[in-house]
Amino acid sequence: MVISMRIAVCDDEEIILRQTRELLERVAGEYFEDVEIECFTDNRRMLEEHEQNAFDIVVLDIQMGPLDGFQAAERLSGMEHHCKLIFLSSKEELVFQSFSYEPVYFVRKGSPERMGEEFRRSFQRIREKLSHDIFLSFTGEDDMIEKVFLTEIESIQSSRNYLLYYTTDGRVFRRRSTMEEEEKALRKYGFIRIHRAFLVNGSHVLQVKRGFRAVKLKSGMLLEIGRNYREQAQGKLL
Repeated sequence: MVISMRIAVCDDEEIILRQTRELLERVAGEYFEDVEIECFTDNRRMLEEHEQNAFDIVVLDIQMGPLDGFQAAERLSGMEHHCKLIFLSSKEELVFQSFSYEPVYFVRKGSPERMGEEFRRSFQRIREKLSHDIFLSFTGEDDMIEKVFLTEIESIQSSRNYLLYYTTDGRVFRRRSTMEEEEKALRKYGFIRIHRAFLVNGSHVLQVKRGFRAVKLKSGMLLEIGRNYREQAQGKLL
């Protein structure tokens, strides 16, 4: 279940372009396993490349020439291959104009720390949207294969050589795997390890007990947070 992301970064200032690329190489890797980044100082070149080999995400500096970021976004919207847009600008007043192009985020140029956090929010939104289309397959007793989307899975429990998958509608699926393997595969989709025997889908956590000792899920299930997992869980559940 590897998510590949092909990202284009467009900025006519070489220094900012290089800095943004270096920043994205670090940040995007936190959310996607396989990341390819291409840089452009001219949006026309990016559009030509997108037509031949589509990008998944396009980061557009708004104030560029001869084709600015809004004009490039307009052309992208009419092309066969759709992509996610992230606008990049030092002009915060342009944020309202950007809404008509439905960007994932408007990243403000500035310190690497602030830009890094805003790119993280962008990639988090993209990953959450992707999770609606990603599913696991389970084989039932009748040998029928059933697809269960990640958004339907509320928690996962380790049970000897198997994992039990609890869904939002009360069903339970089982398959042979280890908690370590599933944690590695699903953490980029918002699943959080709270105990040696439990993973939870962060989007289904309703309440957290004081001191990060337990979580209550939307189904009403109350699960203990293991002592060794509290610090890690705190950073992801807040």
